[in-house]
Amino acid sequence: MRKSRAVAALGVVISAAFFIGWTPFHIELNASYPEVDQVLGEAPTEMWLEFSVAPDMERSSFSVRGAEGSVELGEISAGDSPKIIRAGVEGELEPGDYTVSWVAAPMDDHAVRGRFTFTVQPLGR
Repeated sequence: MRKSRAVAALGVVISAAFFIGWTPFHIELNASYPEVDQVLGEAPTEMWLEFSVAPDMERSSFSVRGAEGSVELGEISAGDSPKIIRAGVEGELEPGDYTVSWVAAPMDDHAVRGRFTFTVQPLGR
């Protein structure tokens, strides 16, 4: 009887945690600039990623690659919100397709990886 009460109580706690948005088990990409599959009329000078929970800055990062190879980014740092990581773009991005690869980990869980693309296509092209 005690065991079934404990299991039921644990179920209530886990359900409540998911209901209020606390999910220590997984981190997800919620938003970004550039956005996933976005076509930009001009090259970005800064990029940021926003996650579902605050990422551990020691274990979270991102990189960008284009047709010419790796894009040089400035230091990756925390953004205006604890859920955001950001970096300035060093130099200018040429027109073309770019892939952002990221790895993020919340403070108390394993890292998750992902990637997305965006395009720089100046107006008139």
